[in-house]
Amino acid sequence: MRMASKDQILDWNVAGASLCYLAVEIVVYFVLTLSLEFTLHHKIKLTISRVWWNLFRHVKYDMSQSYSEPLLGSFGESSMFMTDEDADVTAERQRILNGLGDNAIICLQNLRKVYPAGKNHAMKIAVHSLTFAVQEGECFGFLGTNGAGKTTTLSMLTGEERPTDGTAFVFGTEVRSDPKSARRHIGYCPQFDALFEFLTAREHLQLYAKIKSVPENLINNVVNEKLEEFDLWNHAEKPSYTLSGGNKRKLSVAIAMIGDPPIVILDEPSTGMDPIAKRFMWDVISSLSTRRGKTAVILTTHSMNEAQALCTRIGIMVDGKLRCIGSPQHLKSRYGNHLELELKPTEVSTLNVDDLCKSIQELLHDFPKDARSIIGDLETCILGSSLIASKSIAEISLTAGMIILIARLFGNEDSIKTIVSSNPVSDGVFGEQLSEQLLRDGSIPLRIFCEWWLAKQKFTQIDAFILASFPGAKFHGCNGLSAIYQLPYGEASSLADIFGHLENNRMKLGIEDYRISQATLETIFNDFASAM
Repeated sequence: MRMASKDQILDWNVAGASLCYLAVEIVVYFVLTLSLEFTLHHKIKLTISRVWWNLFRHVKYDMSQSYSEPLLGSFGESSMFMTDEDADVTAERQRILNGLGDNAIICLQNLRKVYPAGKNHAMKIAVHSLTFAVQEGECFGFLGTNGAGKTTTLSMLTGEERPTDGTAFVFGTEVRSDPKSARRHIGYCPQFDALFEFLTAREHLQLYAKIKSVPENLINNVVNEKLEEFDLWNHAEKPSYTLSGGNKRKLSVAIAMIGDPPIVILDEPSTGMDPIAKRFMWDVISSLSTRRGKTAVILTTHSMNEAQALCTRIGIMVDGKLRCIGSPQHLKSRYGNHLELELKPTEVSTLNVDDLCKSIQELLHDFPKDARSIIGDLETCILGSSLIASKSIAEISLTAGMIILIARLFGNEDSIKTIVSSNPVSDGVFGEQLSEQLLRDGSIPLRIFCEWWLAKQKFTQIDAFILASFPGAKFHGCNGLSAIYQLPYGEASSLADIFGHLENNRMKLGIEDYRISQATLETIFNDFASAM
């Protein structure tokens, strides 16, 4: 029979010692957390970063670069510049480093971010010595392909990421040494919505109004103003998880603008919006920057129309480097010193298609059997060609061997290489579809092949005419329905001369419609992106 214990639950040898230990632990760790947060954290992290960067720079940096990249101190200026840097980018860099950008709201000086090599990935230089400034009342378009370094740059500005080298100033406050003070001036709309699922739109705005120290007596007025401004009244009491993608983006932008911050960073704010909502968002952003004239906006977007409509200045990033900077018109004038000609040939007539189908049918049927040695590996095609005469045109399908035979007999074998080689780049969408069908089914209906053949002949004729008439013209693409060319533009070839020459030859070439325009931002962006 066991004897009952006389110890109580709070006795030292039962739970008392553990509870005392936990009480002391709470105080110690709380004080340690505050110390690391406000004092030691910055010093330790800065020291480790400097030691790591010095070792990393001397061991790996010189081996991994094929160009002259600036070697920077933690807050110093670059000693040399990239050899392939654009003149406008260099001028902006020199202007900032010479102190002429001190009155700017945002100023980046040789900002750089390097992710070290790991077990499963190589070293990644996300941002290369980025230098530019954004003035009050300016909407700066920050463009680039996915992975170009835009979001990383914005993360460094907002203090989410720490720069590896260089620095940035927000209202004269350095983001490296005092990120919290810099963040007080910034409203940030991230690329992906950072919303709480079960909070309503109104509750989100109230929460962030309190976080941004909006006076208690003004919170309701501020929240109602944002709900009205962003057309969210009908969704004010709905949980965020029930909102559509476009309304979530509206709410994210509204949160960024709570408290009227002097700097607003919008990372692809119109993603997922329908055209009407997108235009609405454009009006809001335009009134924020250009009309009020007191707020600086940094906007990232993949829509060139959006950049054209909103941005007073644009910078295009490629592979972590700023490749060009200037107003939209400046970029178009400098990098788009050509005209874009898009022309659409007339449709192939049914009569011409019927005639070609009959000609090919007769050609394959009458092809002499004793000429097989000329063709080589097309015996099966030739043996089967005798059956073509007994079929209607609608029943005839051409194999790859027959297509090669037809092209050789017509003396134009090169024209079908894009189909039979499964590489229909120059033929656009229609040629790609034929190639896929030939690969999938093993044959192409005769009538469809004839339509493609006649259309290609028209494109070939027009291509020869354009290249011969306008020296320096370049073929820029084809979607199967129209062809796009870049034409040189200058004193030797005026716009009137180009129109006159095309109009005089329009009927002879079978051109149904054409247009000539200045190079667009999208074309310039694609040219930079393709040069990666």
